[in-house]
Amino acid sequence: MRMRPFSEGDVHDTFSNIVDKVCHEIDSLDNQYVLKASPTELEGHFIEKITFSPLVLHVDQQHIESQRTLQIDVSHDFRRAIFPGERACVPGTQLAIAIPYEGDRNLWRICPSTYSCGYPELDLHDDRVVLHFCFPDDSPEDQQRLKAGIEREIKSLAEAVANQRRDVELHNTTAPECIRARVKSKREKALAATNAVAALGIPIKRLAQPATYAIPTKRRPSPVSRPAVATEKYSPEPALTEEEYQHILGILRSMSLVIERNPASFAKLEEESIRDHFLIQPNGHYEGGATGETYNGAGKTDILIRIRDRNAFIAECKFWHGQKQFLDAIEQLLGYLTWRDCKCALLVFNRNKDSTAVAGKMHEVMTGRPEHRRTVQQSDSAECRYIYVKQDDPGREIVITTMLFDVSVQ
Repeated sequence: MRMRPFSEGDVHDTFSNIVDKVCHEIDSLDNQYVLKASPTELEGHFIEKITFSPLVLHVDQQHIESQRTLQIDVSHDFRRAIFPGERACVPGTQLAIAIPYEGDRNLWRICPSTYSCGYPELDLHDDRVVLHFCFPDDSPEDQQRLKAGIEREIKSLAEAVANQRRDVELHNTTAPECIRARVKSKREKALAATNAVAALGIPIKRLAQPATYAIPTKRRPSPVSRPAVATEKYSPEPALTEEEYQHILGILRSMSLVIERNPASFAKLEEESIRDHFLIQPNGHYEGGATGETYNGAGKTDILIRIRDRNAFIAECKFWHGQKQFLDAIEQLLGYLTWRDCKCALLVFNRNKDSTAVAGKMHEVMTGRPEHRRTVQQSDSAECRYIYVKQDDPGREIVITTMLFDVSVQ
């Protein structure tokens, strides 16, 4: 497709309009759907709609894609003896110079915040742009001017692409926060509206089939559906608060100080014995206390804290024996979860000397799982936090904190 690049709108106005449109789409979501959907998946879906892959022009890979002979009009060449009003043509050559690129092809239309006047016409393809240049065959000196002209035009394109890339990267960094805030606001309004309707006590006739949703995207050939949700009606559920979750993690975290100060005492302990040490402190904080090897879901979990007869927190304790065994531990933990267990932890005891390398391998496994939706916190050596959503339980988020403890003898 032949086009004049960077000629169809200012980058800031274009991006602002796209964000406004997506925010309006968020506001129009059905309340029931919003409350049942995973906030992380919902945010990710809409952030993807306002995120652009910046253009990268590979000037160093430019090449002549084709060349052909043609007649060139030289009537306006003052160096040739041509009478005014007379049309003169001479044999010439047209070069098609292709330059590969990466990124969203729609960005070729949008003018960067810093630009120059006038860019050469080009043929736009999915993987390259093609510029056309002509020169008469009987003027070797024109070929030198042509080479300089080609270099000048390509340089102007490369500078525009570089300027626009800075605009796109800034947008990709700042715009997602607007989407997160809009999703949060929509969830709060939906919850308030749902509670208000419930307080009326008036029966509501509902459709036999739940509504389905699909949104076309601008960069994919087929529509991408919104995040899946459960089919049943939304109803509030008891959940461990973030404050209480952090308190429990803080209790477990304090054990790292004990281990660091007494490494020899823990180096030879078995997994069960180390787990028992981690059970001592939570028992002093919660009525009912923490228990070990308790049946929960599909098996027995290592640490279970119950509050008012509800499973509030579960954790698995494992020695590091490589990524395969760590992957099995994740499977085991996910199998234990019931509908109330949305916040949990994986405690890993490392007897190797390079804890940083182990932490990196753990992170690789955690983010490689199909349930992974977002990494909330990542540390090089000690603690990371992830949000998972199981395929068989759509919309429900699972928060998993991994904690790495060094029990090697120094």
